[in-house]
Amino acid sequence: MLTRSPPRPLGLVTLLGLALLTWPAQHVHAKALSFDPKKLESSSQLWWNPREVLSPSYEDTPQNVTALVGDSAFLPCTVSHLGDRSVTWMRQRDLHILTAGVYTYSADERFRVLHPENSDDWTLHIKYTTFRDSGVYECQVNSDPKISRAVTLTVKENQLDDPGTFGIPTTDNMPLATIEGPTERHIQQGSILAITCIVHHMPHSAPAHILWFHGPQNIDYDSPRGGVSIQTEKAARKTVSKLMLSTVTLDDTGEYSCAPSDLQPAVVNVHVQIGEETVGQIQQPVKQGPGLSGAAVTASVSSALLAMLLVGLACVKCRVFA
Repeated sequence: MLTRSPPRPLGLVTLLGLALLTWPAQHVHAKALSFDPKKLESSSQLWWNPREVLSPSYEDTPQNVTALVGDSAFLPCTVSHLGDRSVTWMRQRDLHILTAGVYTYSADERFRVLHPENSDDWTLHIKYTTFRDSGVYECQVNSDPKISRAVTLTVKENQLDDPGTFGIPTTDNMPLATIEGPTERHIQQGSILAITCIVHHMPHSAPAHILWFHGPQNIDYDSPRGGVSIQTEKAARKTVSKLMLSTVTLDDTGEYSCAPSDLQPAVVNVHVQIGEETVGQIQQPVKQGPGLSGAAVTASVSSALLAMLLVGLACVKCRVFA
């Protein structure tokens, strides 16, 4: 016959578990849901504003950059919170877009943008700078509304290489083409015409070519005229081109110009002369003051001499007959 063992006393842990199971459920849910959604929404706005966080903004970077001629220039632009927007560099003087994103949109290969991966930097890099590169550039972001930041570039030469020190003529720090001698030249028919064109420029800025023109007609070795010689010499700071025409004729009269690439041409007017007269000019008799002309004075003197001669002959006859 089986006997039932007496029940064991419940432990402390077991009693606590039973107490939790028998606790009214509404008390637990009431505490878990005891919050005000409106208060939570208003409190979250104190630290979370999606529009402020996502709006692009510029960081404080230099807006004035100086570079030496022939060196590289780096124009900084740092944009925070760019998101899916893009950065564009534009040259202000001609509104020409240089770069968009990491791509270059200029035929000038000296321009490119430096953008390290996963960075906020969009630096415009200009290689082999010239004085013409000086000016204002804009770093733009295509946000709504669009924002932009201007950066001014100043390109200048070393003090020892200042063009003014060596007497090199420049106009607004730009290269300049000049023709030696006066702008009006007179030459005798049959002579050799020599015209020298000098282009003053900075290092790495020599013109690619220099063309010669007689009026609108290009002059070259193969010109129908023949007898054409062109010699061009390039140096560090100037390029010299010399045009020579052999045995000039009346047809060689007119305007001659040397036209370096990307520069204003230099012009000289040539007049071919026949003897003492110039083509296209008629020499007028020179007046001898407000009175008689030179021809009238000569006629008067001749008449007086003739009269004196006649008087002398008459006196001789008188003596012979006497």
